Amino acid sequence: MSGFFNMDSPVMRFLSRVCDLMILNFMCLICCIPIVTIGASVTALYSVTLKMVRGEESYIFKGFFKAFKENFKISTIIWLILALLGLLIFADYKATQFLPDNMKNIFRILVGVVITFYLLLMTYVFPYVARFENNVKNTVKNALLISILNLPQTILVVCIPVGLVFITMFNSTTLVYGSLFWFLIGLSFIAFCNSYIFRKVFSKYEPQEEAEEQGNPDDYTVPEDELLDKQEPLEQIEEKK
Repeated sequence: MSGFFNMDSPVMRFLSRVCDLMILNFMCLICCIPIVTIGASVTALYSVTLKMVRGEESYIFKGFFKAFKENFKISTIIWLILALLGLLIFADYKATQFLPDNMKNIFRILVGVVITFYLLLMTYVFPYVARFENNVKNTVKNALLISILNLPQTILVVCIPVGLVFITMFNSTTLVYGSLFWFLIGLSFIAFCNSYIFRKVFSKYEPQEEAEEQGNPDDYTVPEDELLDKQEPLEQIEEKK
């Protein structure tokens, strides 16, 4: 029984991680309330979870608010741009219902393509800001390119939250328990799971010297010829410490 309550036991480590994610989820939700700060809040969330999966443990409160402050400007600018773009896309989609039938389907397909790229960008841009330093233009460009170059991983990253939302909305019972899940741990749980995938993806674009210093078998090293092909379109990536 004493081993069960040992802080190094698997059960206690699991419970400690769940507690950390609940605290992190609460801080993220609180910081999202002003709406304009959603981008900085999500970036701070991923900044902490990316460190968690890399084994770089830190204080949850300190790590979150440090990342929130450091990335506030660029994250807020990107969030406001994407929010405005999302409203325009929604308005364009609603406007297609006033078009003649022969044009309605064509324009809805075009809007669907735009929505696809929009979702790809939204999926990667804030984790990218949490991991790399860049200006707004190159951040948006690189996040979109990385999402396309790593499409299988991107699909998995998208499927995790979509699947959880579908389960939540399945019936009235799942809606009650699902709402509780989202309030207690939902956002941080998704960020934590997706951070394992982002870690693999981002390792392809991190400075090679750091991957060698870490000596972690999970680190992925791209062959030189493949590295040049994949990194050539990416602009001035600089990793955050």
